[in-house]
Amino acid sequence: MYTMMSIRIYLISLILFISCIDLSDDDNQRNNTLPIQTSFKVEDFSSAEECAGCHPQHYAEWSSSMHAYSMVDPVWLKQQNMQQAHNSVNGIEIGDFCVQCHSPVAGLTNLIENHIDLTNDVINSLPAQVKEGVTCDACHLTTHLPSPTNISIDNHNYETTEFKLYSSDTRYGILDNPIENDFHKSVYSSDYDKSEFCQNCHNLTVDNRDAETTQFEWEGSAFQAMGVECQTCHMPLYSGKAAITGPDRDNLHRHFFPGIDEALIDFPRKVEHRVALEDLLLTAAEINLFETPPDTIKSDTVWNARLIISNNTGHNFPSGTSFPRQLWIEVFAIVDDDTLLASGFLDARGDIYDFYIDPDRNIDPQLNIFNTILYNTEGDSGLLKVSVENMVEMVNNTLPVSDSRIVDYSIQIPSGMNGQLELTARLRFRSFPPFYLRHLGLESLIENVNIFDIDAISETVYVSSN
Repeated sequence: MYTMMSIRIYLISLILFISCIDLSDDDNQRNNTLPIQTSFKVEDFSSAEECAGCHPQHYAEWSSSMHAYSMVDPVWLKQQNMQQAHNSVNGIEIGDFCVQCHSPVAGLTNLIENHIDLTNDVINSLPAQVKEGVTCDACHLTTHLPSPTNISIDNHNYETTEFKLYSSDTRYGILDNPIENDFHKSVYSSDYDKSEFCQNCHNLTVDNRDAETTQFEWEGSAFQAMGVECQTCHMPLYSGKAAITGPDRDNLHRHFFPGIDEALIDFPRKVEHRVALEDLLLTAAEINLFETPPDTIKSDTVWNARLIISNNTGHNFPSGTSFPRQLWIEVFAIVDDDTLLASGFLDARGDIYDFYIDPDRNIDPQLNIFNTILYNTEGDSGLLKVSVENMVEMVNNTLPVSDSRIVDYSIQIPSGMNGQLELTARLRFRSFPPFYLRHLGLESLIENVNIFDIDAISETVYVSSN
């Protein structure tokens, strides 16, 4: 089964390369001798468009990805500005905390001076290397594996994401026998096929409390034991040419980087990215009846329908920024025109009745949703008041890695009822709930949020009054 890593997967971006130093004898030892640069200017990085001429396939895939979208994402921009303003009122500067992973070049060069008033116009005025978000060189200049990121609210230390890069005429990648060329040197690095490559932007703790810990979820799992890395599923292999003048190869990585997000505004190649995203999500989990139902259920009784939801991914599902995500079960039990149970249905505005909409669980008391909830020092919880930057606790209701969750639905069978009971259940997922986009002032984007039906079951049981 494919795994799925988090909301905005920071893997390898582009350029699978064309000339090489052979590190196969002891590449780990030799990698340790590679340099690390500590100070950068924008000119140290190339624009992705400069790579497109030789690597059109990788460029086309990357340009549809959340890596390319990361700096122009209106949801992220709203979140960034709101969090900057919130901390500023309290006299706290979080600087490039939100920027450092969404545009590593901007973070490494300290190019953005006014984070509070960051706008689309400001972003569009920045150099291409910054606007491109997680651009090619943000990955292919990496000389050493990064460490997980831990920010400190207590010490007001937010700019802690680690990038171990070196800017030169060399690009690093996974090809150990590329063809020489006139554009750049290439060095093979086994690090580019390791999950740890992604952990600086996909494993975040807050004063050592788990926040977005996709890497930690994967570590120690059966997937790690089997050698299934982030790249295995988020950059699956295919056959083709790494460069237009290069030979055919059977070990190239896709650069769509599908995870759990897709662009909510006009963006290049949305259709292609949607296909890659669906291919990944539709393998992520499954839903089944945990117990075989009886052939007949008596009326004037309660049938306890027990379902099991299994996580097939190499980490929790959803993972990463799981607090705004919605993975839930929609269940209906219907006899003729009588609805005996309805749970996980949408209201008139497209929301489900979770604790944001139905905090006392009056309307949909049997709702099952799998995500995380953040709490701050005042005891406030949820998306509208708490974020990673001011959380002190997180309740994790996601599906655990390599595990299942059993849920029960109580279905009251009325007295005297006869007929066929149709039980249907769907496991549904969407990246953002409508109420949250309204909260951000982005109501116009709601219609662009797709709901993915990951798996579904149906069962018929006869109801008898005898």
